[in-house]
Amino acid sequence: MAEPEKLTIQDAENAQKGILALALAYPDYPKLFKADNTTIRWNSIKADRSIGLFPIQGAVYLKKYVSGSYVAQMPFQILYKCSPTTNRASIEAQEMLNNLAAWMEESGIEFKDPHLTLQSITRTSPVYGGEQDEKTVVYAINIQLKYFYKK
Repeated sequence: MAEPEKLTIQDAENAQKGILALALAYPDYPKLFKADNTTIRWNSIKADRSIGLFPIQGAVYLKKYVSGSYVAQMPFQILYKCSPTTNRASIEAQEMLNNLAAWMEESGIEFKDPHLTLQSITRTSPVYGGEQDEKTVVYAINIQLKYFYKK
């Protein structure tokens, strides 16, 4: 069986803006978290409390059409960096990240590019703990975006 063709950088960038806009639109962030372009970032994360959206390896074309249209999938990871000081705060941080991912699955993306149509957003991992230091911990969840691009 042939290996799927990797998505070009240009085609992957078409979807990235939609993912970022969707994360910014989530209505249930904690009261003390202000969702904007300084706290929710593409491909980076701040030293303190923030959310980072990172593309991960495995973006491929699932189907290509003679017209130039295609169906693609793009995996990405959402990181939530915070400073929980109790077990309850740690659980709440993990729940917030899981709820964000679940909301993304249900809400869908309204891409600014009229050629893009969302097919699905799916969680591909549970929330898990990542990096940790004396002050902060990073929780992560993996998600897969599947979309159609019409030329």
